[in-house]
Amino acid sequence: MVRHVYRVLCCLGLCIGMELAGSSALARTKHTQKTTLVIVPARLRMVQLAFDLADMRPVVVLACRGDARAAAFLLFVWTNGAWQYVSPDDFRERRFVSEWPRQVIMIGETQALPALLEDEAAWGADVTRLKTMSLADLINGMDPVFRFTDREWKWLARRYDLNLTDINAPRREFNPYDIPRSKLPLETKAFKQKKGDAPPAVLIESPAEVSAPAEVSAPAETAAQPQAEIEKPAGMPKARDPSLK
Repeated sequence: MVRHVYRVLCCLGLCIGMELAGSSALARTKHTQKTTLVIVPARLRMVQLAFDLADMRPVVVLACRGDARAAAFLLFVWTNGAWQYVSPDDFRERRFVSEWPRQVIMIGETQALPALLEDEAAWGADVTRLKTMSLADLINGMDPVFRFTDREWKWLARRYDLNLTDINAPRREFNPYDIPRSKLPLETKAFKQKKGDAPPAVLIESPAEVSAPAEVSAPAETAAQPQAEIEKPAGMPKARDPSLK
């Protein structure tokens, strides 16, 4: 805790000193695109949260003194264990980092940060704008970027005296096998047809082809068989001629 208070006091003291003495030479900090730039108002709790994030992830902390209504504002980046002044031109030209991060998180309400920061930070980066000063809302809003582990969630809850609620507990307790089959929705297989579309094809089983019966040809007429002549036995007498003599 003492270390973070010291950092914030250095930030406030450096703001006053730079406002009186002017800007100094800027030393470029070496970072990669995997680094996240976190821009916060120069307030104790906001700067403390930014430092805690820097202990968990590769983070560049940029503090801003002066809100959107101020005629002039001061920017300071934490590098090499000290605060260093960043002029508006240095911020536009990205001269305070070796490579511009792809992810920028801006913390503070609408009037808490100058509009210049939001406009310039959007070039070549994905900006997550969290317009709140609530620690719980800020930590929840930064989870899609940092993907806090279970251990980090518990540490942040203890750190800022927050209540941690597991919103996924009902999902893990759900067991589909506990639902009787009779209560499960029936599975329907229906085609979704838009207006004007042709109806889906329908399969119809065609009847088997029946071959026509073969024509039975009429039986050919049999030729008349000659009747056999009856021969008279030789011993029989010949019949008399009925003619009159």
